[in-house]
Amino acid sequence: MTYWIERWSQLRKKELMSYPNEFPIHDVYKTICTHEELKNGFDELHEIFAHCYEDILHDPADMMLPIYDMNEYGYFSKEARASREESYKYAKIIYVLGYSGELRQNGEICIRADKLKEQCKALKITNLGAFLNKLGNYGIMADGLVNGKIKSDTNITVSYPDNKNVMAALYVLSVKSNNIDSFKDFCRLDYRLFESDWNTKEYGIGVEAVSALFHSEQDRSAARLIHDELIKRNYCYNFQDWNEGPQIRYYKKESDRNRNTNADFWLTSMDTEFILYFRIKNMDKVIEYIKGCPESVIENFLISDNGCANRISGTCASGISYRLNGKTIWRCGCCNPNFQVTPSVRDYLYYINAVEIAGSKKQ
Repeated sequence: MTYWIERWSQLRKKELMSYPNEFPIHDVYKTICTHEELKNGFDELHEIFAHCYEDILHDPADMMLPIYDMNEYGYFSKEARASREESYKYAKIIYVLGYSGELRQNGEICIRADKLKEQCKALKITNLGAFLNKLGNYGIMADGLVNGKIKSDTNITVSYPDNKNVMAALYVLSVKSNNIDSFKDFCRLDYRLFESDWNTKEYGIGVEAVSALFHSEQDRSAARLIHDELIKRNYCYNFQDWNEGPQIRYYKKESDRNRNTNADFWLTSMDTEFILYFRIKNMDKVIEYIKGCPESVIENFLISDNGCANRISGTCASGISYRLNGKTIWRCGCCNPNFQVTPSVRDYLYYINAVEIAGSKKQ
């Protein structure tokens, strides 16, 4: 992997939601076509998105996306940020095509050119004709442009000749996502968009806002157990959104939550992988407890890191050092909480207990 656009397009593909063979579809959408037809269109739309992201990974220049070298431009550079935004380009264009027009019975979406221009301007989509031409490689056809440009007072017709159900599914998903202001649900092709009516979102509440992206049922189960346990222990929480994915942060005090500081736990989707971050300031209080934990838990406390620049300069105030099983461990805590694990349903309680036994004050 060389370019930032590859890195972020890889994540976009991983974020495409897995879905069961059967899932509910609200009756309001069955006035458009049958349950089976919508499911069939959704399946194929999922394949289109996956192929598109795969092509970006293999040849981003051919896909007309920016190629900024990861070795030349740092994570926080404007070039890296631009690449991150551009990784949504094709999903964004398909999204606009879906919600800007009207679905006809023949499976075509008819869009007034003036409305399409207005929506493209709002989402900063330029050079639309060239991108529509590229979408033709995936079977999505657009007619009505003049020399590759949108001409005022005309209609643009979007179709998928190989399977008209694709346009029906696209129309439902994009209009629903636009109505509930949830573009990322559309990008991920979240099948749960079909579950309720055009203006209602009943999913993604609580821990599901993060755990739905995990690809392992065991990870989803562990996340639910952790969330429920922390709520039972009177933690309060809020939602965050990293570039790498959503997270929930848990606090002992509402004042800390309101200031977004001193979170004891972060339940995180890191590139769709489950990571539980937690913060321990006083290891002396918890070492004996850790020694009595299962080996799988102890091993996670035996992992040392190098620390960041603050440790090298001698100014680190957040890292901790301790000895366990004859080994000296350093854990950096400057940018993130100082411990990260992927807990199972069998061992998650040990980590929660360790944090509470250690207490909130550094020795």
